[in-house]
Formats: sequence, C-alpha cells, structure tokens
Amino acid sequence: MNSLICYLKNPFYCESRKPSIYKFIALLFFYLLASISIGIISFIVCEAFHLVHNKQEWSPLKTILIGILLAPFYEEVLFRSLLRFKRSSILIFVPTAIAFITISIYKSKFILPILLSLFVLGLFLCVTIFSRKKIEAFITSKFKYFFYSSSIIFGLLHASNFTGNIYLILTFSFILSGPQIVLGLILGYVRMNHGLKYSILFHLIVNISLILTII
Repeated sequence: MNSLICYLKNPFYCESRKPSIYKFIALLFFYLLASISIGIISFIVCEAFHLVHNKQEWSPLKTILIGILLAPFYEEVLFRSLLRFKRSSILIFVPTAIAFITISIYKSKFILPILLSLFVLGLFLCVTIFSRKKIEAFITSKFKYFFYSSSIIFGLLHASNFTGNIYLILTFSFILSGPQIVLGLILGYVRMNHGLKYSILFHLIVNISLILTII
C-alpha cells in the first residue's frame, strides 16, 4: 500500500509492468475497506436528508453484460486511456466515445453525450493543430492535474445515481460519490503502473465483488 499512497500523493508518468495477483487482492481489500467507511457516512447523509440511491433493476444476463463486462471497458477507456496520450490510446478512445454517444442518444440521454462530443471535437482540434508528441509532453508536465481530474469527474458522475433535493445532492456530492472517487484513484494508479488492460480487469473484479455483495 505504500506504493499506492506515495503515487497518489504525487502522480507521475512511469513504466508499466505486470502486477502480481497479491497486489490486486491488496488493492481490492483497500478499496472495499475505504468504500465501506465512506459508504457509512454516505448512508447517514442519505437518511438525514432523504436522498435515495437508485439501483438498477436488471435481469441477470443484462447485469453480466453491462455491469460486469461493458461498464469496466468503456469507463476505463473514456476516463483513463488518454492518461497515456499514445496513438493506440486515441484509436481505442474515439470509437468507444462515438459508440457511447450513439447509445446514449438512442436512450434519450443527452447531457453526457453533448459533453463527450465537445471533448472529442476538442481532441480532434488539438491533434490537428498540435503534434501528438507536444500534447503528450504537455500532459506529462501537468500530469497530476489530469490524473486527479479524471478520478474526481469519474466519481462525481456517480452522484447522478441519487434522487432527492438536487442542491443537497450537489452539496454532498463528494461524500455520495466518495467510493467511486477512491476507486477512480486506484484505477488511475493501476492504469499508469500496469496498463489499461489491467485497470479494466481490476474494474471488472470490483464490479463482480459489488454485484455478489448485493446478491
């Protein structure tokens, strides 16, 4: 855990290496412990201010397909693939973003697709105006801001899973989405230290453990 804590204090570009299964287990235990602790505070806030967490009522097949397989893939690609601004990252990010935008519009969800579309457009303009290496150098120089932003935005979006007074949800958003912010930080650490495929795998394992807990 020293490696994780030291990295989160000062995120930086580092060489990727294959993780051990023991490290995955330790990181999973750390996340579950942190999420339970924050979850208790979140529960107290929800009870005090009558906020409700909406749980998806999916069939077992849909739960496996979306909650376990698809969500870890597209969330990792959209939020963490570009932390390493490589050609391969861009090639996997753009089609995933387009697919997510298309599906969201089909389901009559427009806010996230609009924001993501603007991001993709901005990405296209940046790559057109500047070279990829210049953009990568800029991200590297300001990396901790990109790292923290990706984790916090990833977490805060999960505050939309709550219903109730919108102003109270916004006020307590960092508490309500605290477990997801912690998860975003851990996934960012895994992505940078071990690669995108391992952050997807870790995300998948977390989702499986949470779904099994609910069951």
